[in-house]
Amino acid sequence: MAGAVKVFDTMTARGCQVDDGVCSVIVSGFSKAGKAGAGLEFYDRVRKEVSGFEPGLVTLTAVVSLLGREGRIGEVAELVREMERKGMMGDQVFYSSLVHGYMRSGRLMEGLREHHTMLEKGIAADVVNYTTVIDGMCREGSVEKVMGFLDEMERMGTKPNLITYTSLVGGFCKRNRLEDAFSVVRKLEQTGVVVDEYVYSILIDGLCKMGDLDKAFSLLGEMEGKGIKVGTVTYNSVINGLCKAGETTKAVEISEAVTGDNFTYSTLLHGYIMEEDTTGVMAIQDRLESSGIALDVVTCNVLIKALFMIKKVDDACSLFHKMRDMGLSPNTVTYHTIIDMLCKLGEFDRAVELFDEYNKETSFSSTVVHNSLIGALSNAGKVIIAEQIFYDLIHKKLRPDSCTYRNLIHANFKEGGEQGVLNFIGKVGELDMDLFSSVCSYACSFLSTRDCCQAALDVYKIIRTQFFAVSSKTFYKLLKSLLRNGNEQVIQPLLSEFIKIHGLHEPRVINMLSCHLSKKGVGEAIRFSSYMNNGGVPVSVLRGAVYALKKEGEILDAYNFLKEAQQSGFPVDLAMYSIVVEGLCRGGNLEMALDVCGSMKKEGVHPTIIIHNSVLSGLCQHGCFTEAFRLFDYLERSNIRPTMMTYAILIGALCREGFLNDAYKFFQKMSNNGIRPTTRVYNLLISGYCNYGLTEKALELLSHFEEPFLLPDAFTLGAVISGHCLKGDTEAALSFFSEYHCKEMVPDFVGFMSLVKGLYAKGRIEESRGILREMFQCKQVVELINIAGDEVQTESLVGLLSSACEEGRIDEVVTILSEVRLMSVSSSDSHNCNMLAHLKKPKKIDGACDPRTDSEQVLNSVAFDVSGNGLDGSSESTLQPMTERVDNLCISSDDTDIDNGNLLGKSFYDDFDTYYPAIASLCSKGELLKANNAIEAMIRNSGYVW
Repeated sequence: MAGAVKVFDTMTARGCQVDDGVCSVIVSGFSKAGKAGAGLEFYDRVRKEVSGFEPGLVTLTAVVSLLGREGRIGEVAELVREMERKGMMGDQVFYSSLVHGYMRSGRLMEGLREHHTMLEKGIAADVVNYTTVIDGMCREGSVEKVMGFLDEMERMGTKPNLITYTSLVGGFCKRNRLEDAFSVVRKLEQTGVVVDEYVYSILIDGLCKMGDLDKAFSLLGEMEGKGIKVGTVTYNSVINGLCKAGETTKAVEISEAVTGDNFTYSTLLHGYIMEEDTTGVMAIQDRLESSGIALDVVTCNVLIKALFMIKKVDDACSLFHKMRDMGLSPNTVTYHTIIDMLCKLGEFDRAVELFDEYNKETSFSSTVVHNSLIGALSNAGKVIIAEQIFYDLIHKKLRPDSCTYRNLIHANFKEGGEQGVLNFIGKVGELDMDLFSSVCSYACSFLSTRDCCQAALDVYKIIRTQFFAVSSKTFYKLLKSLLRNGNEQVIQPLLSEFIKIHGLHEPRVINMLSCHLSKKGVGEAIRFSSYMNNGGVPVSVLRGAVYALKKEGEILDAYNFLKEAQQSGFPVDLAMYSIVVEGLCRGGNLEMALDVCGSMKKEGVHPTIIIHNSVLSGLCQHGCFTEAFRLFDYLERSNIRPTMMTYAILIGALCREGFLNDAYKFFQKMSNNGIRPTTRVYNLLISGYCNYGLTEKALELLSHFEEPFLLPDAFTLGAVISGHCLKGDTEAALSFFSEYHCKEMVPDFVGFMSLVKGLYAKGRIEESRGILREMFQCKQVVELINIAGDEVQTESLVGLLSSACEEGRIDEVVTILSEVRLMSVSSSDSHNCNMLAHLKKPKKIDGACDPRTDSEQVLNSVAFDVSGNGLDGSSESTLQPMTERVDNLCISSDDTDIDNGNLLGKSFYDDFDTYYPAIASLCSKGELLKANNAIEAMIRNSGYVW
């Protein structure tokens, strides 16, 4: 292009006329060369220097294309308006460039509007116009709307070309509809269209993003078989997919046979960064330096981060300072990367110095660097500097995100307590009203959660005096804090204001009203609600009150609330009955639950299957199977259709008691009645079989998952692994784990623990350590362990356990995780978790603690009757716990119904040492029934119990 511009300069110097044709050729040349900025500069120069020059349609079309590439859509719109004022009309090519510019900038609706404008002006759309629209819509993920344009093309006699279909394939891949994308490609091939590398590249990229690497490699083989050359772009998609899947080493092997570009090396570096592989990072750095590739900004950014990772801080800073010499301008990501990494290393002075350099660049309008540095400084206790950067952000008219001012509030509280927060509020009073309102609202909520009631009220007063809106969340947290601290004198007016602003139907109003009034008594609660609603109480308020009481664990108060509401003539709906019945059944108050059901019938309200399920669950939880099955029979006779939950309750109860044949019959009955079993229902049976050592039957049931298109979940895998370990077959458990681990599926916490303890008991220490490492990578398991750590107020429990694991202290890790299991999933009492309760760092443990069993808990008889009349209260008959098989359960002679005597001969390495002292003590006292209960508890807890 330099030669063309030189010829142009010679022409103008000799006085030659410069017309639209000359200008359009050069501008178009810049466009084809990918130099949009230079092309626009040349156009502006011609308009200024060449007198009498008037751009024609060809030149303006090229200019519109360049402006679109630069994202200068405002100038595009102004140019179109100027053309309209001059009476110039665009053609197909012009509108194609115009629409493409809008679509490229993500302005889908504006692009569609210009397309329709073209049609309204009588300009027929060709395949390029339609393809431009279709490509834009596919890029925005609106592939479903594309079909209408394809139909329109057929009606207009315009045949889609390969580029059109390529856009469609890309749109389907963007929406993860790979089957539709492959369908389009196969149809093209059937019509004789030769699909090029670009189409395959899109498909392979989509497969890699979905994690289907096997199919991606299969497509690579298909390309080679068809003689389609596989280029760097396609290989980059595969390399990127492998790196995201954690297989960076394999990606490196592929890259060695390819001529790499910046994308190749930045992807490999990023992959090793994610894997924290310093050796890999250094190897790729060496390859990149020896390749002779001119680095771009993205590669520099990734390389800077990689250098920080391998502790080459000076090299990272040196590369940053060399970027301008390389003709590259550091962008926001560059500054954010290096400042963030310096802060993580504690080099705050260098980070602030670099920030000052960044701050001088007026072209940067992002807040990400400010926000990141403020957060790091706040966490480090450098509040004054953090506040200065915050004020700089405000003065630049940039809005900080919520995390930024929240970090500052937290830091000020940590340094100066509640007064520190109030001082910060006073300093930022010059913020725009909307932002200041957000800061005050969060400060009020934050102080409320810290029970700094007076300071929270002071901030609340600021909010009200400034006439800011008070969110229901702010009101709710403030009132909860006042309630906790007994500030009754201010609660009433504040609660009234809460109700006036947000109304009685706001959920937080209902919950707060319920909490407050429940402390005053049920009668006062109803009277107050009546007063607030001019003599009537909305059923939503009553329902919310009942729900709040139940949620707070005050189910008896909820029961009394319901009864008094009935007696006072207030409306009581089915939802209120359901809430109370469910809570009573969970709490073991079955007589009261049936009393509520009886009162429902008197009111003409018939219990739904949901209420029946609650009662059924309560009966089963307390071992009252005779009454539970009578209730189930009543449901069938009354044409009340049992739901999946109904069957699940009964199947689960039968499995827990060892009546596995009966449980399977209910499972079959459910299927025969048209209710498709879910994974959860399958899990009940699988867990039941595994708990009693029948892993073969569990695996047989697991094989049925393919029929209803179900997938096993973590619970399923955990149950099977626990079942294998219960039988002492650790090898089978490990094989099962490996099989599903290859499918990227892992068990739950109990499954992991069973396998770890099984391997450890067999002396296979390194294998148990390997499973522990996998366990500490599972997000759900990590959350569960850390929750247990939070309960004893220790730091990240997973971090401590990981360190202990790497140091070889497997016995300590297993002991602590056993206590976590007792705290989290065991059905036995686990109050004596002394090791975990006193944990700060893992220490040497001589022995495991002895959790108390629940064998001394006795179910009191409750007076009511479940008869053929359904759910009615009664004071004559008694509900007895199930201590032996009931008459209406079939008794089988095969090995599916388990005898406890046979079970005692099996391996119970999980919990035997824990239970043995308690069992021996009970036997020595002659308390054989309690000893038997303890043995049953041991059996339940040695496997996974639903």
